[in-house]
Amino acid sequence: MAFLITKPFLTVLISGAIIAYLAHPIYVKLLKYLTNKHVASFVLTVAILLLITMPFVITLGLVSKEAISTYSTLEQHNLGTNFAKIVCGQQEWVSCKTLRLFARFLPDRNLDYYMQVTIEKISGFIIDNISRFLLSIPSMLLNLFVMSFIIYYLLIDGEDVANRIKRILPLKESHKSNVFARFHDCTYTVFYSNIAVALVQGILGGIGFFAFGVSSPVLWGSVMAVFSLIPYFGSAIIWLPAALNLIFEGYLQNSNSLIVKGVMLIIYGALIISLADNFLKPKLISAKANIHPILVLLGVLGGLNLFGFMGLVIGPIMLALLMTFVEIYEKEKVELEKYF
Repeated sequence: MAFLITKPFLTVLISGAIIAYLAHPIYVKLLKYLTNKHVASFVLTVAILLLITMPFVITLGLVSKEAISTYSTLEQHNLGTNFAKIVCGQQEWVSCKTLRLFARFLPDRNLDYYMQVTIEKISGFIIDNISRFLLSIPSMLLNLFVMSFIIYYLLIDGEDVANRIKRILPLKESHKSNVFARFHDCTYTVFYSNIAVALVQGILGGIGFFAFGVSSPVLWGSVMAVFSLIPYFGSAIIWLPAALNLIFEGYLQNSNSLIVKGVMLIIYGALIISLADNFLKPKLISAKANIHPILVLLGVLGGLNLFGFMGLVIGPIMLALLMTFVEIYEKEKVELEKYF
């Protein structure tokens, strides 16, 4: 019954506990200046909530503004029903020749129809996801409140909770120390590896935007670093629309250089920016936390599926703890075999 009661908040509970564990050293330092543990915990909890929410609120505002601007441009040019006329302003344009070549592979060569259908499907997909996001806001606010509650009290009582867990673990003292040390190393490694890889992707994205002539590369590089923390889509939410916008502008202006820049930005984003996450993160975590890269990959993907966004951190930690218990079992088995 206790499990069923806490099950809806299991992810929030584990996430709050991990965040409180990571923030505890800051709480101890803050306590020296504020003296009152409740005030220090409250101040740090508010700071953590702002640190979690504000970057996403600001970046979502920026991305929404750009999305509205792009949508207005598409509406102004009536792209869905007027695509062929826009691209074929003159028959000798490279964009027009490319379009005619591509249209040969379509059943009825009516490219405007397929463009209209594609835009409608993309618009429907975006609207559906925005609707789901808006409907999930009350649940997100509730989870945020519960998590802040957990962080607040675990900052104050975290040491007592940790000592109690350590006392009731049915293990030898040496094994208990090993489990807690592994949890400490893995938690800090996974958390800071995600942050480090996000910063690397932001820097690479800013460099790519600067190289291919996208405006405000520093700003969009920073936005890309924030969105790199989002599972599955990550930084592609930023660099892919930017690349498509370059290609679209190239077609409108009949500028081959803009089209080439857009295509190169897609290649750069797929091969350099995105692959930094796929290769760099497992390498960092496996090297620092002594976890096999396969476990890192399974931990991240399985953690995302089970815990959502925080699964990026929770998944590898859980698998690392599992392997720690397996190692303890192996050691105990070897000891027992000496006597039998």
